[in-house]
Amino acid sequence: MPTVHPTAIVEDGAQLADDVIVGPYAFIGPEVKVAEGTRLDHGVILQGRTSVGPHNHLFPYAVVGSVPQDKKYEGEPAAVEIGAHNQIREHVTIHIGTNLGGNVTRIGDHNLIMAGAHVGHDCVVGNHCVLANYTGLAGHVTVEDYAILGGQTGVHQFVKIGAHCITSGGSKVGKDIAPYTVAQGYPARLRGINHVGLKRRGFSDQTVRLLRQAYRAVFFAAEAKFDETLANARAEFKGSREVGKFLDFLEEASQSDRGFLRPLRSESGSSSDDKTPPGGIQAAAS
Repeated sequence: MPTVHPTAIVEDGAQLADDVIVGPYAFIGPEVKVAEGTRLDHGVILQGRTSVGPHNHLFPYAVVGSVPQDKKYEGEPAAVEIGAHNQIREHVTIHIGTNLGGNVTRIGDHNLIMAGAHVGHDCVVGNHCVLANYTGLAGHVTVEDYAILGGQTGVHQFVKIGAHCITSGGSKVGKDIAPYTVAQGYPARLRGINHVGLKRRGFSDQTVRLLRQAYRAVFFAAEAKFDETLANARAEFKGSREVGKFLDFLEEASQSDRGFLRPLRSESGSSSDDKTPPGGIQAAAS
């Protein structure tokens, strides 16, 4: 039987694995499912059609499964799905999806969502991501694997955050962020390739070098149409799988209404990705 503190409320219909721990004053709604090895600390609230996978830890006063902060929401059935081995820290809020987003908000595996962060309706967070304190994801945001969002990063609705990228604290992100890059600022701009983070994750020196060369080729090429610049980069770096993903992301983003972040043209040359931006963002790329 799960270990449930006597002050906690677990409503009829909730499904808890035998070794789940429910702390004082927690609330578990009737449609909630919690898998094995998960711990729900003091005051955690799980509502709606929320499913929590195995070996998660939800810290005090996390609230998961609330209705979305969306005026278009009209009470349609929707859900939150959380994978395995996540840490969801104090006062995090995660809202259910809506009809426009497939009726589900998804969190993958091995993520760290720090205190006070918000994951809005219909968001998709991949695996091994970090959302630092008070990061806010508006509705329909996608965060790909191994992305790190610095504290108080604000992300506009429908934005896509590429894999292995990092933002500095306080960044205002209104456009897609290409994978493998560093973004910083209010509004955010690209500051180069996330070379420290990539090396820490085992990317080879050659791969990092090719990504830096491709970054310069795309963003600091002589005046040319963007589709021509992409085609030239594909021909030059066709042997690199990572560069291919980088270029694919940019091509897709260029066809969207929102577009993607770019560096300042004045940052051309090696300085754009060879220096650590103010605030030590590269040191956090772990």
